[in-house]
Amino acid sequence: MRRYVYVTPKSYLSFIDLYKNVYKNKYDGIDVEERNIVNGLDKLKEASEGVEELKIDLKAEEVKLKEASDNTDKLLKEVETENKKAKEKADECAIVSENCQV
Repeated sequence: MRRYVYVTPKSYLSFIDLYKNVYKNKYDGIDVEERNIVNGLDKLKEASEGVEELKIDLKAEEVKLKEASDNTDKLLKEVETENKKAKEKADECAIVSENCQV
């Protein structure tokens, strides 16, 4: 088209105004992204602190669990010995009952 384009003072001021609007929009967008990143980092920090607290609680619960499993093992051993004694008594009673029946 080979048209000449002239920059007049009015068009120059409108370009400056347009530039200021674009700059303001981009700057506001960067502020929003910065706030989002800061909020995300705060939440990550809070979550890591929560994980550390839960690790401490887990260690305490593991101690309780070990004690409970030890008590259960002792109880199982006692039950096994009582079952053996009961089986021996049952065998003795079976022998006595067989003798009585004969």
